[in-house]
Amino acid sequence: MTGQTIEAYESVRTWRRDLSDQWGGDPIAEEPDKLQALARFCEFVGEDPDAIIARCFRVRKSDGEQVISLKWRAYYAQKIREFREQNPDQESQRLAANVLSFLIHNGVLVQV
Repeated sequence: MTGQTIEAYESVRTWRRDLSDQWGGDPIAEEPDKLQALARFCEFVGEDPDAIIARCFRVRKSDGEQVISLKWRAYYAQKIREFREQNPDQESQRLAANVLSFLIHNGVLVQV
């Protein structure tokens, strides 16, 4: 990741805004472990949040429409499973759920 704070990434701001719209208040400020989980996952995969989201989309050649990249969605689903399995306890389940929330609120439906 670059030297900027995790909150500075556009994809994190999108996640925060969508959570706030859905639940009211500021769920990320109220539960800072959400950001910590995402930061740990980014460190685990060696990428920043915006890069993760960017990889999950591609431009379809036939019509130029932006669509989900099945290859990268499957890659990150596997990485989330590996991340979760590092410590098979309740905390790891919560960490993985927070990463999934980040992806889903950025338009990437992932099932692990």
